[in-house]
Amino acid sequence: MKSLRLGDLRELLQGSEFSAWWTEHGRAVASLRDARTRHEDLSAQSEMMQVRSELAQRAAVDAFGRAGEAEEEGARLSAEAQGAENSALELVGHYEEQRFRTSDLWVRLGGAERLLEERREAVGAARPKGRDGARARAQAEAAVAEAERQCRELRDLYAREDERRARLWDEVEASWSTSFERSLLAAERAAGARLVRREAERLFQEAEERRLRARHLAAEAAAAGQARVEAERRRAALLAEARERFGCAAGEAWLYWRHPDDKRAAFAVALADDPDGANLEVKALAVYTVGRARGVAFLEPAREGLAPGAEEGDRRFEEYFLGPRKGVRRDEGEPSTGTGTP
Repeated sequence: MKSLRLGDLRELLQGSEFSAWWTEHGRAVASLRDARTRHEDLSAQSEMMQVRSELAQRAAVDAFGRAGEAEEEGARLSAEAQGAENSALELVGHYEEQRFRTSDLWVRLGGAERLLEERREAVGAARPKGRDGARARAQAEAAVAEAERQCRELRDLYAREDERRARLWDEVEASWSTSFERSLLAAERAAGARLVRREAERLFQEAEERRLRARHLAAEAAAAGQARVEAERRRAALLAEARERFGCAAGEAWLYWRHPDDKRAAFAVALADDPDGANLEVKALAVYTVGRARGVAFLEPAREGLAPGAEEGDRRFEEYFLGPRKGVRRDEGEPSTGTGTP
């Protein structure tokens, strides 16, 4: 690290050789910044696309599961519908038998009622005389009573059998209704299962597309990472070149030259603006005086001659960080440091 006077250093900074180097360094810094941003952005996109691919894959698997459940439910409902249909057909057979039985009773009841009517008419028209006539009338009345008894029995039997016939028909209609309902629900489940399965296939395709996109982004991120490495190498090479050409010590953000009058101090040249990172507002290519102990942690405006002593430097350091800021009113009688630091 060379020792330069402040005037010589400023002349060097304004020279064409350093200006050319400074231009190249600016380009390298910009390239590094762009490469870093692109690499980070592509890496984040690749990771996010991979996550989205996994989410789509998981959703597709879940959708296939739901489709299978819907198909199983549809098959169960279809089986119930077929069972109800078979039960209805069996009940229709029983109903037809009962209908024939009820129809037969209806015919028998009609015959019994006609016979009763005829016997009643015969009793009403008879004019029996003597003992034989009385006996014949008694026999006719007994026949009417028997016909009435048979009619009552047939009416009760018909009523019971007709009620059973009606109940059988209600059961037939209930079975048909159940079969119809289960058939409709089974068809709906089957249609829903097809829709969910198509959705699952779409999600699988989407997951694969996202997986391929993630791979492409990962490849672009790798290329951007290589570009970032090259930009970092280019910037490092320029800093190494500055050491050789200008006799300075090169850091990440500063160039240093030894102070010709003070072994404990150096001149520091900022490579970038930094308004808030130090005790002074840092400007690119501005020259500052720094001490050996603190370096750029505490900056002084560049000047010729000896730098402040260690004790004064400590006091200035504490004054800056612990004392009142610029513009803050001091208490009356408080001594001023006289440093001029903000």
